[in-house]
Amino acid sequence: MSDSQGHRAEGRPYRSHLHPACFSCKKRKSRCRTQNASTICIMCQVHGTECIFPSPDSIHHCQGLASPRKSNVNLRRRAARGRHSQLSAREKAGPRHMHIAGLENNDTPQNEQESGALPSIVGMVAGAGDDNPHIVSPAVAEDNRFLENYLSALPTAQETCFSRSGPESDRSFRPVRFNLVPRRPLGVCASQTLAAAKCEVIEKYMGPNMEEYLDLFFQRANVCFPIFDEASFRSAYSLQRDKLSPALLCNLYANSLVYWQASSTLSTNHPPDMRFIWNQANEALHSELFLSPGISTVMSILINVCGRPSTSMFGNGGMVGTAVALANALGLHRDPSGWGISSLERSLRIRLWWLVLIHDRWCSLAYGTPLQVHRAQYDVPFPTADDLCAVETSPYGRSTASVFVAMTTLTDVLARYLEHIYAVSSSFPVVEQSALDLERMLNEWEEALSEDMRNLVLRGMHQDLPSAANFRLAYLAVKLLLRRIQLDLSRSSAGADDNNSSPFYIPAQRAAEDIAYFVQGLTEDQLCGFWIPVHAFSITSATMLLLRSGLRIRHQPHNMPLKIARDLIDALRVHRERYGWDLADHCLSHCSELVEKVGMHSEQTDDSLLAPDCADLPCNIDMDPATLEELFVGITGFPVEFDV
Repeated sequence: MSDSQGHRAEGRPYRSHLHPACFSCKKRKSRCRTQNASTICIMCQVHGTECIFPSPDSIHHCQGLASPRKSNVNLRRRAARGRHSQLSAREKAGPRHMHIAGLENNDTPQNEQESGALPSIVGMVAGAGDDNPHIVSPAVAEDNRFLENYLSALPTAQETCFSRSGPESDRSFRPVRFNLVPRRPLGVCASQTLAAAKCEVIEKYMGPNMEEYLDLFFQRANVCFPIFDEASFRSAYSLQRDKLSPALLCNLYANSLVYWQASSTLSTNHPPDMRFIWNQANEALHSELFLSPGISTVMSILINVCGRPSTSMFGNGGMVGTAVALANALGLHRDPSGWGISSLERSLRIRLWWLVLIHDRWCSLAYGTPLQVHRAQYDVPFPTADDLCAVETSPYGRSTASVFVAMTTLTDVLARYLEHIYAVSSSFPVVEQSALDLERMLNEWEEALSEDMRNLVLRGMHQDLPSAANFRLAYLAVKLLLRRIQLDLSRSSAGADDNNSSPFYIPAQRAAEDIAYFVQGLTEDQLCGFWIPVHAFSITSATMLLLRSGLRIRHQPHNMPLKIARDLIDALRVHRERYGWDLADHCLSHCSELVEKVGMHSEQTDDSLLAPDCADLPCNIDMDPATLEELFVGITGFPVEFDV
């Protein structure tokens, strides 16, 4: 083996007099470093330039002498041509091309790359690396492009920016350009991290069957909420596990614990302390967020916020805001369809952005906080089943992917409703929409669904799919929100404080009843399956509307809304006790005592027997949650944000 080949097998270190930098890095005056068996240095992979190292003969011949000027000029011209044709160069490079998602080098072994095997995603989820891509502001992107075109012809110029827009890109949609920025704070080195130590603690604590936890995550969570391409992640996990982000692994392990009982191997042992594992995972995530944030941090946050049980509204809301900020900085909000990147990375960027949007919008509905991303601020297309599935995926797997695709389009409808709810400033009036306009949005969404998806959301069919129950509850929650908005609009148009006579009151009550009946009918498999944690607030919202309806007719002999609310509370208790369904906790803690008190008062037929606070109330009063909270003193934490 030659000396050059020997150093290439281990990777060229930064600063090496025995192995000089490639010609392109010399021109850029940038660090030249390779890793493992890669034949292309990291910076050339980033910029899409030709990576040519001096041959051993030329090194010895020219050692101590200045390089011939003519040769350098030719090399610079070749590098410039390579930069202007970076799109085609990256397509040719294939899996060896640097992943823009994390600006980490793709550490897939050379023989695996050349054999056409599935590319690894190590470059996108690695926990180390000196630099990250940061998107350039659209306001100055054109200046960067003009200056770089001029400087690229100068022999001493250094490239500081690179484009992700293909030559056919429409200039009216603004060019997409990135700068390289330091990934870590000044003075912090890669070894100063707690995440790796936390990951080691979790792996030792959870036992030797870590592959079993990995299986649970992919079979129960990732299939419904596709953060990873399973095949590529498993390949990276088995071959280059030490290069994966430890914070990402910590949160993956913690997320899998909710499905612990579903494993025949794990369920025979004593379950790990879930809260201890989550605390370790949270510390690892916060450590990475400070030391070296990147696309792996976005993934970790998605897994963390989607983890159960969910106990922190402030923490989850803040994490979602961080994920939005990081996703924007990494350019995930821009359409990568025309970029010269692999299909694996393109698919990953699209679905990661939509996963961020799903969290942003459903947390907005649950927590009563405004949206952080508006529809005019991104151009990423909806994911398709082809983006999520390999060619050999079974029809069952494609049906599961179709549920996620439908979830993204439903989330877009939800965003339109939320924009209406949070429009509070009179200085910036929004376009007024009638109750029928809002109804039309959901109707058009229903009509655009495939037959199987329509049967699922409208008729409750195909419930055997892993994410079907979660998806149907999401649809029912959006429908309940629509009815609440329509009820509020009818009250505003009538100019009255109460809306007992509104034609939308009964439809709103029916929407709440649909959620109650759906929850009562859940099976064991569905309860033990995948759920977005914020759905717990939708169940509470439905219960509150049923109580509100029950108070309107509390003196009638048959109070059906109150009965349904009682039945729902009873069903939630059973779900919690038998199957550990933590989504029941929020409604039980906020509504169970309230349901009992409202039921007790509604059963009184004589006004004199009513509580003093209730004696002077009209029999047909329509009480909102704020009034209920004042009436039933002692019920704390009442979710007033649910009433529109």
